Amino acid sequence: MAEVELGELKVSGGKFLIILPFIGSIAGLMWGGFELYQRLLDAEESLAAYVSPDFSAYDESLSVLQTQITAAERVVDSIEAGIEQEIIQLNRKIDRLQLDVDSTETIARAAEDTVAEVTRELRDDVYALEERVNDSIRDINDDLREMRDDLEERIQRILDNPLNVDE
Repeated sequence: MAEVELGELKVSGGKFLIILPFIGSIAGLMWGGFELYQRLLDAEESLAAYVSPDFSAYDESLSVLQTQITAAERVVDSIEAGIEQEIIQLNRKIDRLQLDVDSTETIARAAEDTVAEVTRELRDDVYALEERVNDSIRDINDDLREMRDDLEERIQRILDNPLNVDE
């Protein structure tokens, strides 16, 4: 096999094939390290040269917007307070209206009960009056019958009377 002599060191072909990729890896690693270091230096240079843009117009717009938002929040708070007061007033009115409805219902029930009672009393009075009228009519009919019978009896007596002869 082939041997390479480097000073006192003798390297045979198999060992050389193992050492050669190792040396290439070390060289690649060193090159990558130098490249990384150079990129870091370039980034540091770019950062040092960086000039911040002027955001004063944005800051001014944000402060105007914040002022408008604060004013809008105050308006919303006052509207909210007004709405809350209106809701409270409406609830009070609803409560009063409910009381009025309840008292009206109570009055209506009492009136209905009174009307029912008066209707019953009136019906009872009408029935009693009807009975009295019927009794009176019966009495009159009885009296008329008696009078008729009495009258028929008198007429019959007159007709039966021998002095009443038409000759």
